[in-house]
Amino acid sequence: MRRIQRDICHEELIKTLTGVDTGVFGEIWRVLLFAASLGYRAGKRKKLNKVDSGKAMPESYFSTPGWKGFLYLLAVCDSNTSDPLKNDPQQQEFLVQLFEEYANQGLFMLEERLETSVSPIDDLISLLVEQSSEKVGNADVEDLI
Repeated sequence: MRRIQRDICHEELIKTLTGVDTGVFGEIWRVLLFAASLGYRAGKRKKLNKVDSGKAMPESYFSTPGWKGFLYLLAVCDSNTSDPLKNDPQQQEFLVQLFEEYANQGLFMLEERLETSVSPIDDLISLLVEQSSEKVGNADVEDLI
């Protein structure tokens, strides 16, 4: 699987979210995973505009047991097929690109939310509360959990 990239326009946000004084997340991969979840929840993907290939991360950086499962689940839900589960290079590329695009959208959403933030942690908590109380179709999100 190829290295995971991010748009360079988010570097300041990522530094803020992982920084010693203001950091909410310990590692960049956690920011990207959270952002991809936000992007998927919003139902929006955004192509990466400009990347710094030197900052691309190997998937081994995503040190959580559920990482691969998250990728596959994201792709299956997005495509409504089981094709992403196939072990071929084209599907592997689709998995990474999909994750990158959802994460990119989520980073834009976070940036908008946090651009005037005094306390990123408080704003992220309020964002989570808002997201959990929104309706999905005809059901409350809480009913789906």
